[in-house]
Amino acid sequence: MSAARTLRVDLLNDPIDSSLRSFAIPMAFSFLVQLLYSLIDRFYVSRLGDAAIAAIGSSDQVAFFVFTLGSGFGVGTGIIVARRMGEGNVMEAGRTATQALVGMVMLGAVVTTILYILMPYIPQRFGLAPNVATYAVQYMSMLFLGLTANLVNFQISSVVRSTGNSVYPMIILLMTTVVNAVIAPFLIFGIGPFPRMEMAGAGLATALSQILGAAFSIWAVGAGKAGIRLNFKNFKLDPSLLNRIGKQGFPASLQMLSVSLNRMGIFVIAGAFGTSVVAGYTLGLYMDMIVFMFVFATGMAVEVATGQNLGAGKVDRIHLYHRSAVKQLSVVIVTLGVVIYLFGAQFIGLYTHTPATISEATNYLHISVFGYLFFAIGVATVRVVSGAGAAFTSMGITAGSILGVQLPLAYVLSRYAGFGQQGIWFALVIGYVVLTVVATIVKRRGRWLTARV
Repeated sequence: MSAARTLRVDLLNDPIDSSLRSFAIPMAFSFLVQLLYSLIDRFYVSRLGDAAIAAIGSSDQVAFFVFTLGSGFGVGTGIIVARRMGEGNVMEAGRTATQALVGMVMLGAVVTTILYILMPYIPQRFGLAPNVATYAVQYMSMLFLGLTANLVNFQISSVVRSTGNSVYPMIILLMTTVVNAVIAPFLIFGIGPFPRMEMAGAGLATALSQILGAAFSIWAVGAGKAGIRLNFKNFKLDPSLLNRIGKQGFPASLQMLSVSLNRMGIFVIAGAFGTSVVAGYTLGLYMDMIVFMFVFATGMAVEVATGQNLGAGKVDRIHLYHRSAVKQLSVVIVTLGVVIYLFGAQFIGLYTHTPATISEATNYLHISVFGYLFFAIGVATVRVVSGAGAAFTSMGITAGSILGVQLPLAYVLSRYAGFGQQGIWFALVIGYVVLTVVATIVKRRGRWLTARV
């Protein structure tokens, strides 16, 4: 336990600004690693041709959709564990983690079975060409072997972060990324004694790395090396506790799903203005994600700090953490926004030499950067609400601002207000402003403080 204590950040007693940074920085690095993780298969698979690239893209959409639905259970677990840790009830936190882990394994097994039953029909729903469909089925048939392990990894990472330890999840993610990067070319291209498996090899490499990561995670938590211990002694499934976790997790899943649906909708609207606009948005969004890693990491830190301090009855520290997050994010995001505004075209030029695409991407960035600060403040504020356990309120704020504002406004401004594709980008900024305003109003009302978890 000594190593776990060393890695933990005391969010109940440590100085606000420094503890927030210490907790958020490893998570920001984790998001960077995750970004690299998603690029590894694409890098290797691109050597197999355009059909393979299209297959992995469509398959990943299926995997992301399923993961979004399942990962909400992990988010719900983390919120409850953070509250129990703040209350000083470490035993109940461990019991919650144990129950949730078993629940996630059961959920993963059911979802995996359904996916394998539906797998022959998935390419048809995407309207894939026969050669692309063949590649997609080969890839998914191996990839989904690791689905349950992937959900378990997320579950345990959420639990461990909720204790104040953001380093262990980073280590697990880094390990799985390295394993995938090393074994993927051997399985894809048949190097040495390994058979050439092509798309199946890419899926198998990812699945094996996820299984290894899950095994290590379970061992670390089971041995008490990550700040919380699993306890299977006299284990009996607790439906009421799983129901409470589900009540927290289901809105979180819907919230993440709304983000995914909104992004797909924006792509559809942008598609009406030509390939260069879609390509420009894709590259611009990639730049956004690099900036937003800091926002998501800080938001998650605020969420855990809220849960722990609310459990400990230290409400004043919740407001101080929120204020610190806004202050520190403002400095980082404004700086990055200025850099992207001035040098965004040069960054885009690293990925494409097509003048029209560079122009559209630059145009997107010159508008979207004005929404960065609002997005950062909005996310930090919403995470206070979700960290307290007001899951449906948090989901309503997020889904309402993007599906209820961004998406319809993007359609109206681009199609009927004469702004063209720029109307889409204006709508994104306006949606972020609405997110911040609504989240701030909800936070100030303080009803989230009475949420029970």
